[in-house]
Amino acid sequence: MFFTMLYGLKDIHTVISNQRKIGGAAEASMIRLTNGEVYHNPVFTNIDISKGQYVSLCFIDEDGVNTIAHVDQIAVIKGLQHKLICQLENTCVKQLLLKNNLQYLKRLCDINDGFVTQTFKNEALKLVRDISVAELKKHNMSLPFQVEDKLININQRLYA
Repeated sequence: MFFTMLYGLKDIHTVISNQRKIGGAAEASMIRLTNGEVYHNPVFTNIDISKGQYVSLCFIDEDGVNTIAHVDQIAVIKGLQHKLICQLENTCVKQLLLKNNLQYLKRLCDINDGFVTQTFKNEALKLVRDISVAELKKHNMSLPFQVEDKLININQRLYA
């Protein structure tokens, strides 16, 4: 399984800012606001910064409700992780992101029809990794090159 623990607003911002490069999303098991409202499996969609300070946090809960909360309204965020789309617990956001990635993958394949360059292949494989080979097959999509669904990449970490 691919889960990376996130430790704060800066990590959420990094995941959102680099979504195209790293895929997936930032999801928590629960967020509780200072007024007592509790949201389960929120997926963070935006974080606003003003003058170097985090101001507000946007997330979609498991009912599909988009919420914007000022950072001062956040009491607790539990179980914050970076997950691939196929690993999200929030089924509403999972379906939305899955649909978007499948459309993007289809357009990518159409544009590169007949030309399997390494850049195209890397981009397509990154999308397939994010949504899973099972979803690719479920939606009757195929790629112009062989995708091995039983391979597990062990060395996925990048070191600075």
